[in-house]
Amino acid sequence: MTDLLQLLLAGVSVGAVYALVAMGFTVIFAVSEIINLTQGEFAALAGLIAISATAAGLPMPLALLIAIVTVVATALLIRLVIAPVKRMTTLLSIILTLGLSTALKAAMLLVWGPEGRGLDPLPGPNYVAWGVSVPSQYLWIIGVTAVVSVAVAWFYERTLTGKALRACAEQPTAARLVGISVGGATLLSFGIAGFLGAVAGVLASPVYFSAWDSGLALGLKGFVAATLGGLTSIRGAIAGGLVLGVLESLVAGYIDSGFRDAVAFVVLIVVLVARPDGIFRPHSVARV
Repeated sequence: MTDLLQLLLAGVSVGAVYALVAMGFTVIFAVSEIINLTQGEFAALAGLIAISATAAGLPMPLALLIAIVTVVATALLIRLVIAPVKRMTTLLSIILTLGLSTALKAAMLLVWGPEGRGLDPLPGPNYVAWGVSVPSQYLWIIGVTAVVSVAVAWFYERTLTGKALRACAEQPTAARLVGISVGGATLLSFGIAGFLGAVAGVLASPVYFSAWDSGLALGLKGFVAATLGGLTSIRGAIAGGLVLGVLESLVAGYIDSGFRDAVAFVVLIVVLVARPDGIFRPHSVARV
């Protein structure tokens, strides 16, 4: 029983990171139907920037702020780079963002080298409950993800700006007629996605390390988690990330750790065959 609880805790922790990345995919796709394959690189870049900032002697809060702001600016720049494309299709967005993802990887490799590294853990004591070791970093990951998830859901469902973004997603022509800028909404969605990716990166770095290529696996798993919510549901993306993280942890613990990374792709195949609209997206809900 203790082993099961330990695996579940680890799964929820990594699943929370996947959920943040998945929400980044969702907030962009829901507005513009762009699949942004640089989402995983946002997390890797944030972790590496925060590590360099703390190594330079900056206090942890300032280092994290610099990392998040830099990644948000990078996300906005990516949107501006692809904005001139007039007829953006989902396939074309995949090709364009894949190229930009490769460019970001190359830049990170040149700046930070090939070695992976980890950010210093965020402050806090470790606990032991019912024989289960509870590292403070797990609590930070789960707690911050919960706060950010609630804030993002509230923003899209309760604020005027969030409702405008939903309007662009559901009725772009009508949104333009009432004066809502679809281009501005897409730019804002990229900024939010950059923020979510950066938070995922700085939270995960002390446990899972950051490297020039670490965003590849994280981005793919975040995408799988987002597909569980149909790529349009914030709540579905959160649920998908948690389920994927727990499944990975259980497979690694009870079967073989070598199969851990295969779980996401098996889940993706099952979802695409059985329910392409997403498992955690009820048919009756509106796109968010």
